[in-house]
Amino acid sequence: MFPILILAIVFENIFFEILLLLLVLVIILAVTSILIIRNMQLEFKKVYKIRSKFHIEIRKIVNLMYKIHQSELLEPFTTVVIKNLPHTEKSILLRNIDAEYQEIDIKDPDNKYIVETYENLQNLRRERDAKILNYNQKNRTFPFNIYARIMKLPRFEIYTEKY
Repeated sequence: MFPILILAIVFENIFFEILLLLLVLVIILAVTSILIIRNMQLEFKKVYKIRSKFHIEIRKIVNLMYKIHQSELLEPFTTVVIKNLPHTEKSILLRNIDAEYQEIDIKDPDNKYIVETYENLQNLRRERDAKILNYNQKNRTFPFNIYARIMKLPRFEIYTEKY
């Protein structure tokens, strides 16, 4: 009877240690999940914020160029909401803005604000594309890809031309 009691105590200790180990692993998994989700939400907010600034800058340059130069290329985009346009139409709009910018006189004082706005747009485009590349890359790597699918985070397109 004595060896059975010792054996029961040993198995009870091993069972308790296994349960304790499982509890610690679950706690570690929960904490890392919370940290990963928080990090992904912060990255998404950064990308969304820079996208919003980019859309505002596009709207500003379209309005300026159309108002001053009456561009036919930009006329269809003066009445639409820029952020609701699909990626392909925004790419066309950006190419039209680039084409119109090439035609204006940069040295003309009347175009000073257009030049400044265009430079801001280009800086925002580079910054936006860099953040989106980082965001998309993070969402493709393990373990972030699992959480991205669970959270249904979108994949964003970039506007930098690929040569």
